[in-house]
Amino acid sequence: MGDITDSGTQYIVIKPTTLIDEVSLTEYYIGVSNNGNNPNSNIWQIKKIKKTGNVWNITLYPNGSQEFKFIWNNRTEYIYK
Repeated sequence: MGDITDSGTQYIVIKPTTLIDEVSLTEYYIGVSNNGNNPNSNIWQIKKIKKTGNVWNITLYPNGSQEFKFIWNNRTEYIYK
């Protein structure tokens, strides 16, 4: 994280945090946060990636939502659509 100044205005640059949980060879959770890295905060976008046969499905989100409002540590409790 760093600061950038432009004409007297100060901006804070926050780099995204990405976490990956390998559940098995055919199932992963990927979490991305743009607002910090606390796994207990509701600041995460979570994807579930699942392989069926030779096809990887990477469009599974908690309750079908791609918003940054989920808790990483609760990732296994959500229903993915």
